[in-house]
Amino acid sequence: MSRALCTGLVALALVASAGLTPRAASADASQLCRSLSSIVLAPTDILFAPVTTASDIRTGLADQDDHWLPIVLGIVPGYVWLNYVQVGGTILRIAAGALEFVPGLFTLPREQSPGPLFTSQDEAEAVLSTDVGPCPIRIGVHYNTIPWG
Repeated sequence: MSRALCTGLVALALVASAGLTPRAASADASQLCRSLSSIVLAPTDILFAPVTTASDIRTGLADQDDHWLPIVLGIVPGYVWLNYVQVGGTILRIAAGALEFVPGLFTLPREQSPGPLFTSQDEAEAVLSTDVGPCPIRIGVHYNTIPWG
């Protein structure tokens, strides 16, 4: 009797599942790509820091109408300070990439992953900024130009 009941339940399950249509597989690897590209490409922000900082200072001087004295006295300390800002932005980018990796593993089978933790790399100018599929490629990010970006 139990064998017949088991066979009947299996047959009922097969008939019931035959009416269901399979849904398309979906996955979103954008959070994992963002995490790994942030960790791998963040050192380029420090590598290009002397160039990007000089460019940011030039842009700032062109946009401001300051007297020549603060400009002359502030260029060297400003250049040093903005290089430290670049290093700080790079450290935050690496930390955000590391923090996004484990949640990216859990959101991989979902259709949409959450937004980035550290959006400054997307809002600022960069030496090279493009997307390759779901992976953002940001090389030499100007963390000093976030309000201008």
